[in-house]
Parts: sequence; C-alpha cells; structure tokens
Amino acid sequence: MQSPLSFSDDYASVFQQQIRAFREKLDLECKSGARVEDRISQLPDGVLCHILSFVPTKYAVRTSILSTRWKDMWTCVPYLYLTDLQFSSSADFIEFVDRALLVRDSAAIQKFHLDFNNCHAEDLSRIDGWIQTAVRCNVVELDLSVYSDAEEMLELPESLLTCKTLEVLKLRSNSIKIPTSGCCPKLKFLYVKFSYPDNDSMDFFQFPALEYLRIGGSLGYNGFSFNISVPELKSLRISLEPRDLGEPWNFLINAPKLEKLDVSEGFLSNYTFENTKSLVEASIDIITLDDDESDASANRATKFLAGISGVKCLTLSSSFSMACSMPVFENLSKLTLLRDGHWWKILMKFLDRSPNLESFVINHESCAPTRYLAEEEVVIDLTGCRGNPDYVEVLYWSPPESVPKCLLSSLKTITIKGFKGKEFFGYLDEMELIKYLLKNCLVLENMTIYTPGLCWGTQEEFYNEISESEWGSKTVQVQMIKKEFYRAMDSMV
Repeated sequence: MQSPLSFSDDYASVFQQQIRAFREKLDLECKSGARVEDRISQLPDGVLCHILSFVPTKYAVRTSILSTRWKDMWTCVPYLYLTDLQFSSSADFIEFVDRALLVRDSAAIQKFHLDFNNCHAEDLSRIDGWIQTAVRCNVVELDLSVYSDAEEMLELPESLLTCKTLEVLKLRSNSIKIPTSGCCPKLKFLYVKFSYPDNDSMDFFQFPALEYLRIGGSLGYNGFSFNISVPELKSLRISLEPRDLGEPWNFLINAPKLEKLDVSEGFLSNYTFENTKSLVEASIDIITLDDDESDASANRATKFLAGISGVKCLTLSSSFSMACSMPVFENLSKLTLLRDGHWWKILMKFLDRSPNLESFVINHESCAPTRYLAEEEVVIDLTGCRGNPDYVEVLYWSPPESVPKCLLSSLKTITIKGFKGKEFFGYLDEMELIKYLLKNCLVLENMTIYTPGLCWGTQEEFYNEISESEWGSKTVQVQMIKKEFYRAMDSMV
C-alpha cells in the first residue's frame, strides 16, 4: 500500500541544479544566435506532471518561471509534499501552503503529505482547514506529521472520517487525537505513531475496510489499553519504544482475517486474542530484562503463545520468558530464533512442542556487524564424513529424555547464522546441540553453519569434531560457510 513515490531535499536540490543548468544553456545559445529547441516542454502534460510529482511542492512551484508552458503545470500535479523545514519560519510556511491550495482550487489530490514540526496552538485550526481542502479534492493518501508545543489537541475533521476516497492514512504526532468515531469506509492502510498520549486507551474498530494497521511510538509508564477489532484486517504491526519495567499495556485483538502479526516491545504486554485462527506468520521481538522472570511475566508469555499457536512461520527473540508454559504448535513449519544467550533452551521447548516443524534458523544478530562492507565466503562440504560420536562434557545443555517427534519425522533444514566458536561463552553447549541434531534428525537434508571469520578458534579442530560425530540421516548435506569481513577503509588500501 505504500506509495511508489518518495521525496527528499537531495532530489529537489539535484532537480534545481538541472533546471539552472538548462536555463544557463538556453542563455548561451540565445546569445550565440543558435536556434533553441525546447524538447522538454513538448512532452505531454501527464509526463511533465509525473516528473514534478517526484519533488517537494516548493520546488515544483519554482518551475513556473521557466516558460509559459510551465506556468500552471505544477497546479495539476496530484502529489503535494509540504514541509516547514524548507522555510525560515512557520509564518512563511503557512502562507505558502495557503496560497498553493488556493491556486490549485479543486484540482484532484492523490497524495497530501504534510510535515509541520514547529506547530503552535494557533496553527492547529489552519491544519484542520488544509485537511478539509484535501478531502474536497478527493484525497486518496493523507500523510500527516505534526508536532506541537501546545497543550491543545487537533481533532480530525468529520469530513475526513467519512471521506469516500481516502485509502491510506498516516499520522505521526503528539498533538492529533486518534479518531474514535466515523467509519472511513474505504480506508485500507492506517499508520499511527504517537508520543506520550494524554488518554489511557485507544480503539480501532471503526474501520470496516482496513487491511493493514501499524501502531508505533512511546506510551509512557502507565497502563494503556488497545482495542483492535477490525473485521478485514490482514496485517498488524506493533512497534513500541522500549521502556523500563512498569505496568503492562493491554491489547485486545479481534481480527478473523489476520494473517501476519509483527510485535516489537521492550517487554511483553498483556495480549488477548479473539477470533485469530487465520494467523499464518508472526514475528515477535521482546527485549525482556534478565530479572523479568516473575509469575506475571510467565503468565503473559503463556497466554500470548497460546494465542498465536496456530501459525505456520514464527520468528521469536530468544529472550522470551523461559518460565512460560509452551502450547502445541501443530501447524508450525518454520521457526527462527533471534539474539544471543541460552537460545538452545527455548529451542528445545519448541522442538518438543512442534511435531510438524520442517525448518529452523538460529540467528546470532551481534555476529554480523553492519560496519563491515565486503565479505568472502569459503564453503567446506562435510558430506560423507561420518563416524562415532566423541562425547564432550558441557556446561549447561543436556539432551532431553526423549527425542522430539519433529526430529524423527519432519525436520529437513537447519541454519545457524553467526556461530561464534570456542572463544565465546556457550560454545560447548552449541557444539553438543549441533551433534545431537545431526544424530537424531533422521530426515534432515541440509545443515548450514555460518561463522564469522577468525571468531571460532581453529577451523580444523571444529571440522574434525563435526565430521567425527554420528549422523542419523543418510542424505544430509552439511556445510560450513566462513565469512571473512573487511573494514571499508582497509578495502580501499
């Protein structure tokens, strides 16, 4: 649902430079007496409008001085991008927006993007008028970013909530009230990002056609409740800024057509799922504090996992509460665990409770530093190396009493990204788990281990330990992929 158009000051600057160069060329040709052919102005109106839709409105207006052909061209551009950061004062910005909308009159607006980062209390009514103008021009996408130092809040006009053309609404603000009435009959995409709202609840049930909902921002430390009851909702993303432990927030989710759920929080809120059996994919990133293993935390985790137990694909941070009771994930076919720590503990829980699991990925995020730009892969094929297991005493991990069902009948692919090696804590546990999986996965087809270069000790020692272990599958292909990273400055030498 995102618009294919994007705007930036850099693009606008380049566009201005091109116009300036074009005018200088025209001046030189005129002075030399050469005949000038204006090919750009011969393009159809639709093409010219499309070109102008890629730059902020302030710079599109400036093209009106090029020639008579361009004088009113910008008024037909269906995309308006207005930001106060391009003006020396709020007063200049307000005057420009007023004049731009007045000159355009009733020309259709496909997208109205407004950035007003230095808004004052007396400006809120002006914003209300701009929104109503956009509605009268049959706006399809409305993108509002408004931040104010005022205590007053802007209530969206009733005309917007009943607009029959609006399909995309994006609100980023500390001063706009999220609508709790109206129906927005055609709205399909809603994104709201708030900053410490003064109320204690937010309802999303007045959007009958809504398919994509994104919620983000900062809520503060007090309890906050969300009611998300949307009949056509397909995708829900909740991304709340981390905070210290406090009163948990509450989410009620009633979405019979929900297929994808994405949750990112500092620590897990209290979730209640109703009528969400259509859920296929879930991604849960919880930065749980180490001492948050209370009964309340475990109960929230148990309740949450039970609500999403019907998913087929699950991505989960391994810092999820270990004290929770794990439901059966009957449909789960792919599991991805993120972050470092004793990830094998929660992995064994999932293996035991996922009878039909076909693939899992362990991703140690901290082992892939983004400051490195170049990489070289060396592939070592271990296929065909089988022997007797060589037991190594471990610090924490121990094999379960019985082999999980999925290892015997369904698990086919295992990927470990960022394997650190013996110089790091947890190496012995990780090695014993790898050997356990190789021994007990009877239908395993592929095991791939990615390791940062020079981070896991002697390569030959690791190679021998894996190759000498017992492999239960006769068809498994095992690969170690060693990644060598180089700093950007070193690669330039």
